[in-house]
Amino acid sequence: MAKNEIYNKLIHTTRWLHLRRQVLNAHPICQMCEAERRVSAATEVHHIVPVETAVSEREMAALMFDPHNVMALCHKHHQEVHQTLGKGGKQERRKRADARLQNFVKKFFNDEVGP
Repeated sequence: MAKNEIYNKLIHTTRWLHLRRQVLNAHPICQMCEAERRVSAATEVHHIVPVETAVSEREMAALMFDPHNVMALCHKHHQEVHQTLGKGGKQERRKRADARLQNFVKKFFNDEVGP
């Protein structure tokens, strides 16, 4: 489970549960399995662009509820995607945190850091 407080709040909203249900109803077969010409039930909904990469709560909500930013996956593929993204590794989390900080600085300080 994600450690981001805002993400955890958003993932438990009625709006997310509704979108999740819509996605799984529209794609009952895992979209990655389908591309591999296999059939597995889609049981999870994956955010293509991770919600935690956003800088603000508004941007996080936009990514969370964007129907074009999700795909229906089986559990196996969902785990593989997250492993590929390096979500479990300390080094990858640090890289993402550094990238979020840089985005924040650019957005709010226009790269003017320091004296």
